[in-house]
Amino acid sequence: MKGISTRKDEHLEIALRGDVEGPLSTWLECARFVHNALPEISIEDVDTSVEFLGRSLRAPLLIEAITGGSLKAKEVNERLARIAQELGIAIEVGSQRPMLLDPSLAESYKVVRRIAKDVPVIANIGGVQLAKIGVEGARKLAEEIEADAISIHLNPVHEIVQVEGDRDFRGVLDSIRSAVRELGLPVIVKEVGFGISREVAKLLSECGVHAIDVAGAGGTNWVRIEMLRRYSEGSDSIYFELADWGIPTAASIIEARSGAPSTIIIASGGIRRGVDIAVSIALGADIVGIARPALLDAVCGTRNVESMIRTLRSVMVLLGASSIKELASAPLVIMDKLAQWVCARKLGLRNKNAYVPCYQ
Repeated sequence: MKGISTRKDEHLEIALRGDVEGPLSTWLECARFVHNALPEISIEDVDTSVEFLGRSLRAPLLIEAITGGSLKAKEVNERLARIAQELGIAIEVGSQRPMLLDPSLAESYKVVRRIAKDVPVIANIGGVQLAKIGVEGARKLAEEIEADAISIHLNPVHEIVQVEGDRDFRGVLDSIRSAVRELGLPVIVKEVGFGISREVAKLLSECGVHAIDVAGAGGTNWVRIEMLRRYSEGSDSIYFELADWGIPTAASIIEARSGAPSTIIIASGGIRRGVDIAVSIALGADIVGIARPALLDAVCGTRNVESMIRTLRSVMVLLGASSIKELASAPLVIMDKLAQWVCARKLGLRNKNAYVPCYQ
């Protein structure tokens, strides 16, 4: 069995390819803004700043967990941290599980805080690992990288299809409860590309988590990544049968907001454009997470994240929204599969200016 550092590097290399997204879309295309031809504001009036984890962000963005635990990962994290610091957005490190197995790998995570000094930095451990190491273990991981919060990721689909994965998911919810009660840091709970339902969001809200990151389907697909990792050894049918598993991001935003109306909701999973950021906020998100666009910036030298923020500002002008709060209530029409899902699940909407045909 390959070592965890080798596995992390394989994940990183495969994620940089152009064929790692699954057959599902995010369904964000099923929500359309109502254009305002008389916005009566200047782009200079637009303020994209928000408060998150006790710090001010210049845009409602979080660079999602991408990597850590190898020399190659350290270089990528250095570049991601510079992007976060330069643009004034939050950043989350990749799973710190490798640190548990080999403490010498800690440097690939610590570099983030050294560079991203003025923005929120979020630690990261899997729910299954949290159940094993307990609150004290999680506290040490967060303290070692000087994190403002810790993210606990839920990844049963990824673990099931990963040859080296865990298969026992018992005790995770109790561990989350303990972390919220005893850790002394804000706790974020996230999926990794398959979405959060209303029912799970309600359970997490009742635990008192600070934020829920939906990480819906439609972006980088971990089933597909594991299939590509194992391709040379033959393909198992489970990869094909689970490739379209999950709740599309747009539906998961509404699901999570319905289940946890007072909790911070982070929208992620296939966010590729500035318009996607705006739609996510109008559907009920407070913060929006991005991974692949930031990874390409870090590795290829593109300026995707900066471009997305510029587009977000332009969209806000076209809606007459001068703040993120005003964007959250911008007129929106929900159509097609997303409308059908909302109606079938009888989901509520935070945005009272969102129109779903079946509600009328």
